[in-house]
Amino acid sequence: MANRATAVFVLFMLMTTSMMALSKDAFILEDEEIIESSSKSTTTAEIASWRIGDKWTYETQFDVAQLIAQANVSASLNTLTGDTVYEVEDIFFITIDGVQTLAYKLKIDGDFSSGNGGATLEGTTGRLEIGYSGEDIIRVRDQAVINSEFELDVDFAPFNLGFLTQQIAVINFDTYYDPPKERYDFPLRTGDQWYMPFMSGTSVSGTSDYFDPSEFDTNGAENNSWQVTADGIPTEDGLNIKYEGCDESYKVNEWNATGVSSGFNWYCPAARFNSWIRISNAAGFTIDWLLKDYEPVDSFGVNKRTNPGDRNVDIEVTTQFVATLPDSISEIYATYAVAPNNTPEVNKNLQLRYEMAGTLLNPITDSNGEIEENLNVSNVQDDTTASDDYSSNGVIVWDPVQEIIGVATIVIDLNVVGIDLVAQEDSIIVTRTRDGEVATLSKSIGYNALPGDLLSFSLPAQNRGVLTSPSTEMEVIVPGGEAIRQAVPAIEAYSEQRIDVDWTVPEGATIGSQSLTFTVDPDQLVAGDANRSNNQASVDIFIGRTPNASVSIDTGNYTFEDVIIDARSSFDPDGGDVECRFEVESRPGLIDIITTPDCVMRWNWTDGGVWEVITIVTDDELDYTTVVSSVTILNRAPYVNLTHPTEIAVETQVTIDATDSGDIDTTSPSGQQVSISWPGLTCNEGLTQPTCTFIPMEEGPIEIKAIATDDDGTQTEVVSSLNVLNIAPTVGDIEVWIAGVNTPFDGNGTWILDEDQTVILRAQGSDSLNDRDQLILNWNLSDLMPELTVSTDGSASDVATSWPTIGQHVISVRAVDDDGVSSEPSLAMVTIENVAPTITAKTNFLDAINRIDGLPVFENDMVVFDVSGSDTASDIDTLQICWDIDGTTDSDLDGTLNNDCDVEGDHLETMWDSSGYRTITAWVMDDDGEKASLSAVVKVMNRIPTAMISYENGSLDNLVEGDTLNITGFGTLDTESDLLDMLYVWDFEWEDTDLDGEGLGDVDSTGLSISIDDLPAGTWTITLTVTDDDLATSTKTITISVDEKPPEGILEEFSEALGVSQTMSIVIILLVAIVLVLASFLAVTRRSPSDDLLESASSNKMWDSASLPTYESPAFEQTAQPTQPVAQPSFEQPPQANQGPPLPASGLPQGWTMEQWAYYGDQYLAANQPPAPVSQPTPSMTPTNQDTTSLSSLLDDLDL
Repeated sequence: MANRATAVFVLFMLMTTSMMALSKDAFILEDEEIIESSSKSTTTAEIASWRIGDKWTYETQFDVAQLIAQANVSASLNTLTGDTVYEVEDIFFITIDGVQTLAYKLKIDGDFSSGNGGATLEGTTGRLEIGYSGEDIIRVRDQAVINSEFELDVDFAPFNLGFLTQQIAVINFDTYYDPPKERYDFPLRTGDQWYMPFMSGTSVSGTSDYFDPSEFDTNGAENNSWQVTADGIPTEDGLNIKYEGCDESYKVNEWNATGVSSGFNWYCPAARFNSWIRISNAAGFTIDWLLKDYEPVDSFGVNKRTNPGDRNVDIEVTTQFVATLPDSISEIYATYAVAPNNTPEVNKNLQLRYEMAGTLLNPITDSNGEIEENLNVSNVQDDTTASDDYSSNGVIVWDPVQEIIGVATIVIDLNVVGIDLVAQEDSIIVTRTRDGEVATLSKSIGYNALPGDLLSFSLPAQNRGVLTSPSTEMEVIVPGGEAIRQAVPAIEAYSEQRIDVDWTVPEGATIGSQSLTFTVDPDQLVAGDANRSNNQASVDIFIGRTPNASVSIDTGNYTFEDVIIDARSSFDPDGGDVECRFEVESRPGLIDIITTPDCVMRWNWTDGGVWEVITIVTDDELDYTTVVSSVTILNRAPYVNLTHPTEIAVETQVTIDATDSGDIDTTSPSGQQVSISWPGLTCNEGLTQPTCTFIPMEEGPIEIKAIATDDDGTQTEVVSSLNVLNIAPTVGDIEVWIAGVNTPFDGNGTWILDEDQTVILRAQGSDSLNDRDQLILNWNLSDLMPELTVSTDGSASDVATSWPTIGQHVISVRAVDDDGVSSEPSLAMVTIENVAPTITAKTNFLDAINRIDGLPVFENDMVVFDVSGSDTASDIDTLQICWDIDGTTDSDLDGTLNNDCDVEGDHLETMWDSSGYRTITAWVMDDDGEKASLSAVVKVMNRIPTAMISYENGSLDNLVEGDTLNITGFGTLDTESDLLDMLYVWDFEWEDTDLDGEGLGDVDSTGLSISIDDLPAGTWTITLTVTDDDLATSTKTITISVDEKPPEGILEEFSEALGVSQTMSIVIILLVAIVLVLASFLAVTRRSPSDDLLESASSNKMWDSASLPTYESPAFEQTAQPTQPVAQPSFEQPPQANQGPPLPASGLPQGWTMEQWAYYGDQYLAANQPPAPVSQPTPSMTPTNQDTTSLSSLLDDLDL
């Protein structure tokens, strides 16, 4: 931003500006100077804010003529046109020199076209198209440019045909500015001028077939200047923009450090951006953007062609003072409201950013949607040096949530007064009209003119005070001393009025500087003017002359010889240095531009002719003189070199090659630079071709002559000699004829044949006419079989042959003439492929093959299959036929299940001892290992067994309890193989092996033959179940009757009564006897004296009359209980007798089995039953509890 003056008054004045009507007066001076003057008031423009989605559409005119010229191609081009769209894509933070900075991201897209037929490239007319896409980063507080990046995609469609489009270039431009480039110094006012040094670099990359884009790279220090040179409706070159809402725009011109214009911007406050942009780039193009549509977001009342409308929601920021002193406190006001009724946004968290000083505040809107913050403006300066202030810095108030921005400018000045009228020299605007061309002059290089130029001065009268100054006058004294007075209206605070003066430089004006002086309030009528020392200013105009141009150019030069173009004798009559720019016509329609400060250069041309050279001599004031010269370049003769063999055989075609010829200074396309003629020769190619092919028919030397003619008519002749010799015979390619047809070889250059296949080989020999009929053709039919050779007479040869061995065979044939000279062999290759054998099923095997579900057979049934095999004659004797009879087994371990040779031969007899599906494969294999096979499925079915029982006793009659029965399943019927693995299971009705309470359904015995011992009495069934290896079963049941065996003695009767064996009966009797003896002994030995006393005191001796207890059974008698009769086992119901009593609560006694409990459980319970309670001891011989317990313990210790 440019620097602006400030004030410290508490008084805040609402400033308005008025437009004064223009008035003009003309004066004609005696020395023919022409002076015109006028006055007008100026307005100011404050910085605007943007929103994401704001969009500007520009009508774009893209002049790339210089870019195409520098591309080193011959071209002409109309101005490209199209539309470019600028759109705010984002609002974000970026760090610049360590400061967090709020910035906009502008997305730019455009497409431009020359129109059909609007471009000519290297002689071809078509359509040129350019795609433009880019991105600009803009600082919010002052709209300074941080970075600019864009891409150009240049395409050319020859003849306006899109499918022929070729890419001329894809170029990327990436430009940085450090510090950011301030194109505007807000607030803007006509005449404001500012300077800014900065670093800038443009990195150019991309691709092109015509030039190197990186040649346009720039980087370095710059010091540009800007000036607001006009205001009003944007107009340039008689053109206006289409957008109708920018009548109050400001034109900002830009110059580089040397005073060369870099373009301009018309800034439109209503559109919040540029209404017209023009940039000129070092790469050689100029672009104009003319505003067509403006579409602000979040707005109402918008007409995109005429009216920007108003924002629906807006933040308006104002400052307390028009200007303020450094380090002073200024109030910052902001109103956050919703249109159209200005409804306040209450309690909104906002952010106030004064980035120049690093100040960041977080105010909250009050009930009126307003904030008010005290801000120390600091003494920091912006990066621009301006004509009217010390510094001007942007202050931002924004809603980070809604991304709505308000922005204003704080103007800082070093002095604050009420009224200070200033004749502001730095704000003078000077334009020059020369030969109808208008240029705005820059103070950075001075104001320069030539006699006859019209200079227009816009002279500012400024009020750098905070109060409105009264009206007054301005006096202007032009060069030559003529004075003009013009009324100056009242000037508001920090505003200005302007006086326009035109002065035409007289023809014959003296070389040197002349001054124009202007004074504000020359009569000092404004009493409140605080500083009269700045009321007068002057501007110097240097009146010069165009430089004298003197150019000398070498003559008599040939192509590719350097020509010196020397303009060093040029000079500037008004002093200073000159530099020269040479525009050299290097090819028709192509101009190369060379700039050199020493005014001399070297150039060479690649083609003869007359060429134009334009020399432009420019002096320090940028005045120039142009000299047009012609240079004649002499043509060089063409060159030609012949290439051919020194010797050639008679009747052999020879080619004389003159393609090594050309014209180094031609402009003709490659291949058309020179024409070659061949006197005395009849060439197959014609009369003027770079080669000559012919056949010499006579032996001896031949003269070869060639003449080269270039496109300028100059000729060069060369002569050579060719020696014609006798030649050896030749033989043509070998042909293979199959069944009368000439068969071509395959893509690998070989013939594919079957073994033993007979073909005809043909070859044609050739020689000179006198040797042709005596040729002999010698054949070697195989490199693998040297003995296979054939010879034939005559130039044509046919040989019938075949090959019994597979593989690649190289065939060769040579032609031998009558002098014994042999030709080079003609080679051919045949690949002999094996013919696969075939196999044919006989009827028996064919029947099996055709069975869908397999051929059904039973286990151990014989099947018979037959096949036959066939092959070529060379393989038939070595054929091998085999059978694979098990498709689930890989007996040869080669990884394939069905190719085993289980049986060899064409006949198969086989059987299977188990059921299931069997795959039988018959295969035949030749000596090359190639096979053929047939397969069938055999369904092997299981035979169901038939169980049979026979008796080794001979009869089942008269069986008695305790007998042994021998029986067998030997008569069971099944196949032999199944009988070997047959399972025999026997079930005896009287045995309950699985203890399920049922005698049937058990596995009581297994085996083919069994012996049953100790048969029990009763009628029983015996069941045999047989199961084969396929789990097929058969059952056979017989019934037997077993009589009871009669008793044989007392012991046997006792055992029968107890239901135990005789051995067990003996043991029981012995145990009972032992127990009785022990009990008697214990009763006698344990008697004590007290017992005797008791006994003598008693009046009744019960034991005297009582008899001793009997011990016929083991201890069934219990104290104080009557003796219970012993239960005799029931022979009719043996199963019930063996169940035993219920188990006690403590369970089965330790060490007992259930079988023991079944027999001795009652005795155990009786022995361990406690005695019934008595009132007093009763003498008795019955065992005591201790004895009973001993008996119980004794029985427990018996392992019965």
